[in-house]
Amino acid sequence: MLRQLLASSLLILCTIKSVLGDSPSLQSILGNDDLEVYFPGQPGYQNASRAFNLRLNFKPVAVAYPNSTDQVAELVKVGALLNIPVTARSGGHSYAGYGLGGANGHLVVDLTQINAISVDNSTGVATIGTGNRLGDIAIALFNQAGRALPHGTCPLIGIGGHASFGGYGFTSRQWGLTLDNVVGATVVLANGTIVEASASQYPDLFWALRGAGPSFGIVTQFQFTTYVAPAQPTFFSYYWSLPLDQAITGISLYQNFSFSSSIPKEIGFEMDLTKGSSEGEILLNLVGSYYGSPDQYSAVVQPFLDAMTAPAQVNVTSWLDNLVLLAGSAIASTPQSIAAENNTFYAKSLTTPSDAPMSQEAITALASWMSVEGWYTDTNWFVQLELYGGNSSQIDTIPSNATAYFNRHDLWTIQFYTSSADAEPPFPREGFAFLDGLVASITANEPESYNYGAYPNYVDPRLPPNEWHALYFGSNFERLQQIKTEVDPTGVFTFPQSM
Repeated sequence: MLRQLLASSLLILCTIKSVLGDSPSLQSILGNDDLEVYFPGQPGYQNASRAFNLRLNFKPVAVAYPNSTDQVAELVKVGALLNIPVTARSGGHSYAGYGLGGANGHLVVDLTQINAISVDNSTGVATIGTGNRLGDIAIALFNQAGRALPHGTCPLIGIGGHASFGGYGFTSRQWGLTLDNVVGATVVLANGTIVEASASQYPDLFWALRGAGPSFGIVTQFQFTTYVAPAQPTFFSYYWSLPLDQAITGISLYQNFSFSSSIPKEIGFEMDLTKGSSEGEILLNLVGSYYGSPDQYSAVVQPFLDAMTAPAQVNVTSWLDNLVLLAGSAIASTPQSIAAENNTFYAKSLTTPSDAPMSQEAITALASWMSVEGWYTDTNWFVQLELYGGNSSQIDTIPSNATAYFNRHDLWTIQFYTSSADAEPPFPREGFAFLDGLVASITANEPESYNYGAYPNYVDPRLPPNEWHALYFGSNFERLQQIKTEVDPTGVFTFPQSM
């Protein structure tokens, strides 16, 4: 059926050419249309083409702001006609600037104006435009129906990329990743055709969208399963600034705690590591939320706290107030908050298997690198040990080939992040070496058979193809290539790490 849809578009494209001539320009097609669009040299272009990560500076041929799925389809048709790669941008937070195409010369389709949110009260299914940001979605779902969706804690992230490549939050151990809750999607294909994808309609496309979506089409709205928002979630944050030997012990105890069979699925947490208060010290911060009854919280975390006493913040709050505490800021987006969020950074990631603890040698080497190199670097940095798996995690119950998202059977996803000292360009070259060293401190101290992966939403543009194929998509990569050939044979949706 998809091949038939692609073939039918040839007539449409030929008709456009016959009207505009053999060599129409992008501006001649879009410039007089009823569409907000910015071309190089025009007022507004610089702001429209600015990357979230200021380390990057890509120049699109145009940035367009459609207000409907039909307008998105027309933009895709034009890109296909002129052999211009087309890129969707939701919140624009791709670490590698893939919302701008990851290279010069893309037609950027910014989805900001496609931002409707509605909840079917009889089913709990929410329909969410992909121009929405996570904080605004959380507020709308709760205010409309007292519902919630598993997603990350950064409120300004766009739902489009978040749900396409994963979507982890502290409720994910009980509800799954954001993409695990997608039950349908409105998709513009490479020929401008609009389809509704689900488990029963275009199932191969639906499979690919949940883990690698931007390679296959532009999703303008998702349908999600939602959940009753927890009534009294418990936010917690514990922190320690420790010398190297005690930090090694603390990370080891955290790994033991992560593997514990006593951890229920109703809790989510991570350990954040960064420069400590004195030379050579490492700051350890255990932060997360518990979504069960507040009077049961202490019993869950007490085994870890018995070994690691610490200053603490513990707050039992409403659902939305809990999200504010996790974000560290207001969660509703404003023009001011969006304009102020840019940074100049580089990030990498690893996932560690749920059936094999990280070796003591790897923990020691990681902590030593943070203690020594981390103290003397002029960059700002952190390492996050995010609990994905462990006892009863919903993420781990789903087979790796059930969706395009592959890394299911992991204990931790580890994010390594470093930025310029003032968040402004230029990015210091030592930042690359520092982060490469952090990752190598772990991988060099595990056997070659140790089953690492990586998280596509912490995308690393410096990975060579053979590495990102395996780390992000594992054995799902071949099937993704086959579907790409079927739905986008001419590469309309192409970026540096696309299929």
